[in-house]
Amino acid sequence: GRPPLGRLPYCKLEHSMMHILATALSGTTRPSNRVGGSPLIPLSDPRNAQRAGPEQIHLTGASVDSIHVTWSDNDTSTAPSVVEVRAVSDAASWTAVPGPSGSVYSALQAADACPGGYTDPSCIYTSSVLHSVQLTQLEPATKYEYRVRSAAGKVQERSSRSLRFTTPPAAGSPAVRFGVVADLGQTTNSSATVAGLQQAAEDGSIDAILLGGDLSYADGDHRRWDSYARLFEGLWAGVPVAHVGGNHEVSSGGENWLAYSRRYPNGHAAAQSDSFLWYSLEAGPAHVMMLCSYAASGPGSPQHEWLRDRSMTCP
Repeated sequence: GRPPLGRLPYCKLEHSMMHILATALSGTTRPSNRVGGSPLIPLSDPRNAQRAGPEQIHLTGASVDSIHVTWSDNDTSTAPSVVEVRAVSDAASWTAVPGPSGSVYSALQAADACPGGYTDPSCIYTSSVLHSVQLTQLEPATKYEYRVRSAAGKVQERSSRSLRFTTPPAAGSPAVRFGVVADLGQTTNSSATVAGLQQAAEDGSIDAILLGGDLSYADGDHRRWDSYARLFEGLWAGVPVAHVGGNHEVSSGGENWLAYSRRYPNGHAAAQSDSFLWYSLEAGPAHVMMLCSYAASGPGSPQHEWLRDRSMTCP
């Protein structure tokens, strides 16, 4: 279980948001016949094979006017990152949005993944070059087409579906539809869950996804961050997702937020948050607080003070 956050007053907007989510979930939740665990998808699965050029493309943040596009490239160049984007209704005009140069990180594999420890060079994981670009000044409830460019100008264009996304409805509009999920991992069961979310997105049944922590279940085997992003790229590249971290991003296998923070950026600065661990966003009638159970949350803590200030600014 996760430790409770300090008790805080919530304004009407939060109450409305919680009611909307509860109503939506009660209307769409179906019982599952799944019992017990589910087989882990092996790293040898063909879907986990590294692809040439940009891969692991995913969208983070569910703001109505901005989104982060993040991807990996196995080219050794750390050339500047570029996303070309256009509204589908304006198909003749691409806008090139530059971002910072790509970067890599390294980490010691957990003992379960590589028992040799730090004296064994094969136990040191080094990522491919990671790129991330923030798109801003987007219009709400608008369908966009995009493509990423990195490593000597290569352009990655997948199917039109996987490289399109629609921004959530404008703040204050009467409705928003979230897909809510957590503790995914990369098993046969989680594949079925992702397939269901992808179908809902394609049907227009959800506007964005809220992912409440425990993403890849890499648990210190950093190859599993790559496989997670490859396996489910069809969903992550086409739907805005707002994440918070769970215990599998910080404690399990000595993760300590390293891979999560490098791969899953969010718009915390726009929400006046000093930490990527907590932030907020608005979409439709909802003001969504994304909070972290694995950071101090008692009175006087940065997270508590930020939440109190954000709650008091609600209409």
